[in-house]
Amino acid sequence: MYSIGVKRRDVYHTNCKKSRPYAFTRLRNGEQGFTLVQALWQLQLFLFLSFGCVLIFSTAEKALPFEEINRFSQMEWKQTVLQLDEELSRATAVRSVQGGNALEYVSHQGRVITIEPYQEMLRKRTDQAGHLPLLHKVKQFQVRTSQHRAILKVTDGSGKVHEAVFFTYKGVVPKS
Repeated sequence: MYSIGVKRRDVYHTNCKKSRPYAFTRLRNGEQGFTLVQALWQLQLFLFLSFGCVLIFSTAEKALPFEEINRFSQMEWKQTVLQLDEELSRATAVRSVQGGNALEYVSHQGRVITIEPYQEMLRKRTDQAGHLPLLHKVKQFQVRTSQHRAILKVTDGSGKVHEAVFFTYKGVVPKS
């Protein structure tokens, strides 16, 4: 089994050392290039910063709809029109007051209800006590009554005019 004059450990043993960079070693000052780990680290840093920027921009973009809070709401207008239509159809008397700047009607329960502008909103008052906001961001409000109908004109903050016609079945009281 043994060869004459050659030891087994001399066959596998060598004194030659290669100087090549490994994945986890740093390059010396004179050498150029990247190791695989350095390239992956730089890629990970780049992706982290890129996704961070995308997240910040998407958050800023989602904040823009909050500007619509300061605008006149069409949904709120439709809800107000439906509510007033129901109440005015059951009212016993309807009239415009304050020179056409407010609507006053007597409900089927005998209460006097006033729809009038207040600051930048349209409010509903019952028997001149307290108020319930109906419509926000209102610039101007006008009411006209004639025979069996009441016409409301609302001007929003941008100057757009919204108009609604309500039919009253029990009649309109002449202007006071």
